[in-house]
Amino acid sequence: MHFKEVQAQFSAHIRDPENNTCPSDIEDRRMGIYRDLFFNNVNGFLESGFPVLRSIYQDDMWLALVRSFFARHQAHSPYFVDISKEFVTFLAQEYEPLDTDPAFLIELAHYEWVELAVATAKETRRYRPVVDIAREPLYFSDCAQVVCYHYPVQTISVQHQPQQPDEVPSYICVYRDTDDEVQFLALNAMTALLLDGIQQQDGALFSDLCAAIYEQAPHFTLVQIEQGAKQILSELVQRRIVLTLD
Repeated sequence: MHFKEVQAQFSAHIRDPENNTCPSDIEDRRMGIYRDLFFNNVNGFLESGFPVLRSIYQDDMWLALVRSFFARHQAHSPYFVDISKEFVTFLAQEYEPLDTDPAFLIELAHYEWVELAVATAKETRRYRPVVDIAREPLYFSDCAQVVCYHYPVQTISVQHQPQQPDEVPSYICVYRDTDDEVQFLALNAMTALLLDGIQQQDGALFSDLCAAIYEQAPHFTLVQIEQGAKQILSELVQRRIVLTLD
């Protein structure tokens, strides 16, 4: 058997030993070391990256979920830090939930992943604090994300596992503060609209943002919207969620 064939058989067995035989010229005891090493590394990383999700699963059910990911998912990144992202992708696009899986599985996994994503994000440009909100172009921080969930993921625990989604979705901004600590900020509808406008248009201007919101909320006057938007943006600037270019 050629080396590439042995290599393929070896990796297939490591990923899914129940459905792929061990290479005939390798002692099973030695293969067992590799099987445990690879799987336990991935499992350990997922347990630390998704502590809340892990806590609501029985041991055997969690190991079955991780085994399914380990055996079936084709990762597109060689970095360990990206395993969490690959796991979320697997759950959202490939995994068929069982009756025993919680309905909020994907949203909770994403919520726990986004903290790591923000913690490891890097700025792609040189920014500085906004001095004049009304005149300077506004940018959304590279170290922040706005997420929307139908389940109250921020309150889920072993004791609290909602069975139905909320009537109104929750918007949350996950961002890194000036001490490089990850923070979570609940957003109201207007704040979410403002941040969406800034994300959609790099260097968005205050006047354009207010005009766009006025079109969606004509029951407010433009002056009311401008006053509210300036107050909201002042807080977002203070938190370094909104910046301008240096």
